[in-house]
Amino acid sequence: MTQLTAKELRHGFESKPQEVAHILGHALRDFGYPVTDDYVAQEAKRLLTGEAARGGPSLFLSRWLQYGIRDID
Repeated sequence: MTQLTAKELRHGFESKPQEVAHILGHALRDFGYPVTDDYVAQEAKRLLTGEAARGGPSLFLSRWLQYGIRDID
């Protein structure tokens, strides 16, 4: 089981945004969302500046950035 805290995710987006976007993009695609890694990186950047989630995959990202994520591989 892989687990990332919210703090680790936020730090990851600061230091290696494309790598973290790829990991989270893969998880979102597993849920059936047709998102690109670029979308994930831009949406996370927007959410990290305090903007609100816009539904769908944005809600997942928002929760992950707030509470962390478990069971990603």
